Amino acid sequence: MNSPPSAPGRVYIVGAGPGDPGLLTIKGAGYLRSADVVFYDDLLDTRLLDLTNAACDRVYVGHRGGTGSRTQEDVNELLITHAREGKRVVRLKGGDPYVFGRGSEEALALKAAGIPFEVVSGISAALAVPAYTGIPLTHRHMAAMAVLVTGHEDPFKSTPTVDWGKLAKLDATLVIFMGNRNLPDITTALIEGGRAPETPAAAIEWGTWPHQNTVVSRLDSIAGDVRLREMKSPTLAIVGEVVSLCEQLNWFEGKPLFRRRILVTRSREQAAPLQLLLEAEGAEVVSLPLLEIRPPRDWTAVDEAISHLANFDWTVFTSPNSVDFLFQRLAEAGCDSRAFGTCAIAAVGISTAERLAARGINPDLVPDNQSQEGLATAFEDLPVDGQRFLVPASSIGRTLLDEKLEARGAEISRVVAYQNEPPDPAGVVLPEALAEGHIDLFVFASPSSVRNFCELLGSERAVEVLSTGKIASIGPTTTLAVEECGRPVDIQPQESSIPHLVEAICRFHESGEDGVR
Repeated sequence: MNSPPSAPGRVYIVGAGPGDPGLLTIKGAGYLRSADVVFYDDLLDTRLLDLTNAACDRVYVGHRGGTGSRTQEDVNELLITHAREGKRVVRLKGGDPYVFGRGSEEALALKAAGIPFEVVSGISAALAVPAYTGIPLTHRHMAAMAVLVTGHEDPFKSTPTVDWGKLAKLDATLVIFMGNRNLPDITTALIEGGRAPETPAAAIEWGTWPHQNTVVSRLDSIAGDVRLREMKSPTLAIVGEVVSLCEQLNWFEGKPLFRRRILVTRSREQAAPLQLLLEAEGAEVVSLPLLEIRPPRDWTAVDEAISHLANFDWTVFTSPNSVDFLFQRLAEAGCDSRAFGTCAIAAVGISTAERLAARGINPDLVPDNQSQEGLATAFEDLPVDGQRFLVPASSIGRTLLDEKLEARGAEISRVVAYQNEPPDPAGVVLPEALAEGHIDLFVFASPSSVRNFCELLGSERAVEVLSTGKIASIGPTTTLAVEECGRPVDIQPQESSIPHLVEAICRFHESGEDGVR
């Protein structure tokens, strides 16, 4: 279903949807991946740019009312110039390019210049924003029509393009774009044109984003409510009986983590599963990678262990990363899972076990308590005296597991399968929300991420920052690291895994223990 590689010397005008990056189409994603240059607007989740290849140029050309920026003519010329250079050009626009998006103006300019182009439709704010608010545009008992209209012009100017008096008489849902500034005059014109003052009306600011803000009111008071809420652009206004369904159908704003801003401190390679689960529950995720996962500086010890894998009684995997890096080296040596022979396999938890299962191995031992302490306890019921254990792990030193097994007579061979290192402080940019103290929840999934957080900010500053929100820890060893940093932990799942961590976070917030509900 992926789009074919795009042709050079062509422009693809791609709609990105109104905010939620999951609303980008598969075709649009395909063209982003093959682009040589992307020109992008405001009101886009910049994570969409991560879909581009490393060599792609990303150029911001956004323009919003009241701000100095490139003119539309400048943007048109950029598209033409880069296409004439033989580049695959993507023009990435919020919403749908042909719904109040100036996409048609750009397409006309390309046509006049003889530049081949293609338009990839996006999900318009007119469709997605009401849906994320629980407002259907049509309903067979309430509205058989929906009208999309700009609210950008003054409804009382001498020759208005939009006849609000005529729109007022239509039995239709009105979806008003860019109407904040003129909303008082628009609602007055609709009422004067015959719309009942009590007609349900709504305004949605930042629709489909985690900080979506909705006010439901009446036609005669919606403008005042928008002013009181200090709602700014982008705000979409909706007028019609279908707005009355909002309370029953609003699925998005009822998510347990809606409007919670959560800081995730995992490495870039590891953050995605946690981030996706949190966002699925409505959270706004702020990423601060505090770990860098790299191959070991020297593979000698790993290679030696691989050459004698079948001689070990147990191989113990203490993280998904240990699975990935050991199997990567196995493959490079021309080996696969058969190299383990009769060696038994242990996994510290469900995530590690799943990573092994993907490679055709079902672990012989997975502890109920998913932690290295839990794994040590699970081995207490098994004979280990005189047995040889291979532990491919991170560069961080020995653990309680090693000590307990050795105390019972086991022979431990711990090899560094990957480096777990702090990022270079000079290259770390603190997220604006963190710098301003606007984080609701700090999530730590390893002791090293806690230590790196404290080192990055300094101990006193770290404690001060952590005091502004709640703290979630994936398990006991991480909790201990947080406590050593000087703060208590508010959330810790019974089982140390990413899914259980997210479940515990949701339960905490639904219970009202965060002080919000």
